[in-house]
Amino acid sequence: MLTNDKIMEIVEGAFRPYRCGVEIWDYDEKLRFKVFDDKNNGIIERPRLILRELRDEGQLRQLLLSIRERVEEKGFELEPWNNSVADYL
Repeated sequence: MLTNDKIMEIVEGAFRPYRCGVEIWDYDEKLRFKVFDDKNNGIIERPRLILRELRDEGQLRQLLLSIRERVEEKGFELEPWNNSVADYL
């Protein structure tokens, strides 16, 4: 089971080289994040994710792969990301 800190670390790492602000809120029930370009403009955000669902490595990986795809469709080039959540454990 992934800890809050590990989930935040994984989310931040999935969108390099861009900055990703991650926050856990609503009494540790939800997670939100926003990815910013090099000019500090928002690229994409997810404001209300259910944290308990993200503790499942498969669901977290699928979510991040899907969002990475959307970021790249917008024309932003992300660093290669090993989508194995186990690398963060």
